[in-house]
Amino acid sequence: MRALRRQQDLARRNLEKTRQMHEVLETLLEVYLPATGSTRSRIEVTSVSTVEEMVQGLYDVTDTARSTLRTAYAENTLPVRLRRRLDRLRQRMFDRGIQIRSVRLRRDSVLPGSYDTFSRLVAQGVELRLASVIPLNMMIIDSDFAVLPAAAGEPGSPQLTIHSAALVNALTQVFEHTWRGATPFAPEGDRSPAELSNEQRTLAQLLADGMKDEAIARTLGVSPRTVSRLIADLMQRLGANSRFAAGVRAAQYGLLDDAPPHLSPAPKPQRTPAAPARTTEQG
Repeated sequence: MRALRRQQDLARRNLEKTRQMHEVLETLLEVYLPATGSTRSRIEVTSVSTVEEMVQGLYDVTDTARSTLRTAYAENTLPVRLRRRLDRLRQRMFDRGIQIRSVRLRRDSVLPGSYDTFSRLVAQGVELRLASVIPLNMMIIDSDFAVLPAAAGEPGSPQLTIHSAALVNALTQVFEHTWRGATPFAPEGDRSPAELSNEQRTLAQLLADGMKDEAIARTLGVSPRTVSRLIADLMQRLGANSRFAAGVRAAQYGLLDDAPPHLSPAPKPQRTPAAPARTTEQG
């Protein structure tokens, strides 16, 4: 009886979450429907909570894909068992010629094993980019379906499958905005010194010299915020998880040998000591 009551409580909580999500979707439709010129729209939402149901739901909607699959999520927000099943799902999509674009968190690329996983995805054909922030975990199939968690940031959260042209279009715009602000993931084998700009080579040299962000900003003539972004991009391109590692990899690639000369503060002029005063001996 206790087990039955727990299941009943879980069902009530899931139903309440679904009801709340339905209210949110209705509010969004009031905003986006006028932009589409539609006066009525049908919306279908399916909620599942177990990993088996989630996997089956993903297979059901991805089997309808015709051209594009878009995904954006952080690694630790998906149940481990679900992440393991995604490889087979991606392979099915590739076999059908579906284009896959994916955005992952930049910080996830330095987790143990994640770099190799990302490199394997790129080798398989996934267009992968890294973003500092992912506003919403989502999977979008063409312009037909969107799959997202009912509660963001909770691995055990129920999975929602949404079928609504207006709402899926709105979520697609969120994905495209995140995609444009992300940087392409380049496996180590694809990185070469020739692909780095002069600014990046100079930055690598400055990091190797141990300069702080403020000093680098003055040297390059940019703001400290821009320096932080440039360093993050350089670390990602070199496959480094720290400033020190970026300097080491830069040295391995020979970037420090042929980096463009960078400006350094001009040395202070040294004052010439005054000549001793001549004295006249009086005899």
